[in-house]
Amino acid sequence: MMNNNTMHAGDCKCFSWKPIFAGALVAVGLSFLLNLFSVATGLHAFTADKQGIETLALGGLVGAAIGVLASMFAAGWLTGYLAQRHCAKRHLGALYGFLAWCVALIFAVFFASHAKDYVSFYGHFISSAEEVVKVSNPATGKTVLAVAEPVKSIIVSAYILFILFFLGAFAASIGGHCGMRHVCKNEGTC
Repeated sequence: MMNNNTMHAGDCKCFSWKPIFAGALVAVGLSFLLNLFSVATGLHAFTADKQGIETLALGGLVGAAIGVLASMFAAGWLTGYLAQRHCAKRHLGALYGFLAWCVALIFAVFFASHAKDYVSFYGHFISSAEEVVKVSNPATGKTVLAVAEPVKSIIVSAYILFILFFLGAFAASIGGHCGMRHVCKNEGTC
């Protein structure tokens, strides 16, 4: 008696890591380029007053979100497009895109761990969020400049970071789905 509960035939090659690694490399490369572009744009618009710092922070957040969406969608789309040769099940494109995002995240963490010293050293020169306050000393009558303690909102930063990571994973999944559903009209040239 035959078993009708099998999901796939024995020769089904429904999963391949090659498109996932290709998409992850594209994700890392595009993210790097788009982040550099948004940093350059933000530094160009920077002014030294408090309004300029707030504009830089908000503009940097919007630029980072757009960069994450664009790079992760493109990486997911490429992953899904390359994966369609390995799998006839088009609904797995979102999984391919999500796995490409996961591998890109691992690559980024690996690269970031090596660059942390560089970033921490030069980060003080690029953006200083400290506020300089004039303090009068009543004993001497002199006014001196002091550095105020920077305000850190860890909870808001954590939510913003979560939203950026979620947008990246979602965009990669949607891109993978769209890439796998892409059908070339002339199969001989694709």
